Amino acid sequence: MKQETDSISQSKVSTGEVAKMFSKHKEDYHNSVGYVYWKETDASVSSKMTLKGTQSHMISFVSNDYLGLSQHSLVRSDAIRAINQFGTGFCAAPSIGGYSSLQKRLEDGLSSLLKTEDTLIFNSGFSTNIGVLSALVRSEDIVFLDKAVHRSVFDAIKHCTCKMLPHNDPSSLDLALQRYKEDGRNLFVVIDGVYSQDGDRGLIKEYLEITEKHDALLIVDDAHGIGVLGETGAGLLEVDGLLGKVPLVTGTLSKSFGSIGGYVSGRKELIDYIRYYAGSCCFSVSLPPPCLAASLRSLELIQKCLSERQQLLSKAEYAREKLRDAGFAITNSSSPIIGILTPSYDDAVLWAERLLKHNIYIVPIGYPIVPKGIPRLRLVLSSLHSYRDIDFLVSKLKLVSKDNYKENMSNKKRRSSAEIAQMIDKVTEDIVREKGFGRLSIQEVCERAKIEPSVFYRRYPEGFAFYVEAFIRNHDFWLTHYEDFRLEEMLGTPEELVQLLMSVWERVATDKLFESLLRLELQDSPLEASVEIAREREDKTRDLVEFFTQNALSPEILKIQLAIITAGLQYLVLHRDVSTFCGIDFRNVSSDSIKEALMLLLKTDK
Repeated sequence: MKQETDSISQSKVSTGEVAKMFSKHKEDYHNSVGYVYWKETDASVSSKMTLKGTQSHMISFVSNDYLGLSQHSLVRSDAIRAINQFGTGFCAAPSIGGYSSLQKRLEDGLSSLLKTEDTLIFNSGFSTNIGVLSALVRSEDIVFLDKAVHRSVFDAIKHCTCKMLPHNDPSSLDLALQRYKEDGRNLFVVIDGVYSQDGDRGLIKEYLEITEKHDALLIVDDAHGIGVLGETGAGLLEVDGLLGKVPLVTGTLSKSFGSIGGYVSGRKELIDYIRYYAGSCCFSVSLPPPCLAASLRSLELIQKCLSERQQLLSKAEYAREKLRDAGFAITNSSSPIIGILTPSYDDAVLWAERLLKHNIYIVPIGYPIVPKGIPRLRLVLSSLHSYRDIDFLVSKLKLVSKDNYKENMSNKKRRSSAEIAQMIDKVTEDIVREKGFGRLSIQEVCERAKIEPSVFYRRYPEGFAFYVEAFIRNHDFWLTHYEDFRLEEMLGTPEELVQLLMSVWERVATDKLFESLLRLELQDSPLEASVEIAREREDKTRDLVEFFTQNALSPEILKIQLAIITAGLQYLVLHRDVSTFCGIDFRNVSSDSIKEALMLLLKTDK
C-alpha cells in the first residue's frame, strides 16, 4: 500500500487523528486497488506455500531463504535439540546472564568466515544497524548514505546529520568527503553489498579506497550477499578479495541462514565498544536457543554449498533473460533479487493480485521503499525454485499484465473498480501522449477503455473535468521530482545541481505526457489545477533554491540564472521540433553535451 499520507512523526495534528486518517486511507485503498500485504499463512514461508483462505499450494517468490536452509533437515533437527537442552528462550539480555555458549560459538564462526577480529550478535538485521550506528555516531557527526540502503539505516541516524549520495557513485562520495572532512566531525559511509530492491552490487572496493583516503569509516551491510556470493559464501567481500579489510560488516541470519538474528563483524576495538553502547544488543534479550542452533548449523552448511550458490545465480540469470525476452523491464540485478518494473504502483498491486489467482505469490514495492517513478514486483529466487517455476511465473505475468486481461480469462468476471480506474488512467495517458490535453474527451476515453460513460461516472461522479484535474495533479512530474531531491539529502555542490536540472530535462524530453503537462501549464488560460501545482511547486522548492544559492558570490543573480536556465530547458523541450537554436539542432544533442554546458554555467558563480 502507498505510504504517502502523513505519518505521526510528520504530522502537526494529534496522534489519534493521524491514526484515524491512516485507517480511512488504508480502507479506501484496499477497496479501490487491492490488498496484498499482511497476508496470513499457515505454512512455511518458502518456494511453495499456502495463504489462509486458499486451498492450493502457491509458488512463492517472497522469501529471502536463498539456500532453503530453513527447511533443511539438519538445521531443523539442531533447533529442536537446542529446545530440549536449553528451553525455548534464555529470557535475559546477553550482558546480564543471557550470553550462551551457542551465541559465542556463532560469533566466533562468523568471524572465521568473514576473516574479521570479532563479531557481535543482535536480535535482527534491523536492530543491528540501529544498534551499531546509534552507538558509534554522535549528533554532530555526518553519515553519508547510498540512497538505496536499507530502511533500518535511515531509522538509525535520525539523531545526526545525514547526507544522501547518488547510488553507486564513487565520485560523488569523494567530493562530499573532501568538502566535510575539515569540519572536525567523524565521517561515516554506509552502503550495501547487495541492494535489497534492485538486486545490484555495491562498489565496495572503490568506496573503501575513498573512505580510507579521507579518514572516514566504511560500514557495509551485506545481508543479501553473505551465503549467496563467494566460494565459501562469505559474500561480496569475498568476491572482491576484501575479507577482513572493511572496518565493519553487518548482516542478518534471516536470509541465507534460514533463521533470525543479525550481526556486526569487524575490528575488535569497534566491536567491543558497540557491545557495551548498542542498546538494541546490551539491553535486549538474547536470541532463543533454537535460532542460535539453527544458525550455527547453517553456518557450517553455507560453506559447503558452492554448487547450490552457482545454481541459484544461474537461475537468476535465466529469470532475467526470460523476463527481458518477454518484454518486461527489470532492474540492474546481478543477484537472486530482481525488480520487475511496472507502469505504476497501482499496476504492481493489480498484477500481484491477479497472479494470486494463478497461484503465484509475489509482492509489489513502491514509494518510499523505492523512489517514485520506478515501482515494481520484487522477485526473490531461492535454490528451491525450479526453472519450471520461473517459466510459469513469466507466462502468467505476460497474461496478467495485458490491458485486456479479463477478456483473456476463461472464467470472465466483472472488472473491479480498481481495474476500471487503471484502464481509464492508461488510455488517458495514451491519448495525451498522442494528441495532448486539447484533444482529450470522455467519449474517446470510454471508447478506448471499452466502458460505457455511465461506468465512468459511477467511478468519477464529480464529472470528467474533475477527473482531468485529478489526473493532472497525480501525474505532475515536477512535484515528484523535487521529492526525489529532498533538501536534507543534498550536498549543495554544482555537480548535484546539474544532476537535478539534467533529471528535469531528461524526464520532460523523453515523455510526451510530461511535455503535454508542461504545455498545459504555460498556455494563456491554464486550468486551475495547473495554477495550483505551479504555486505549490514554487513553495516546495523555495528552500531548495535558497540552499543552492546561499554561498554564491551573488545569491540573487544566481537565482535569476537558475530561473533562466530552467525556463530555457522548458522552452527547448517544447520547441526543439520547430527550429534550431543558435544553429544547434537540439534533437541531436546528447545529454552529456547539455550536462557539460550546464556545469560550465553553474560553476562560474561559485
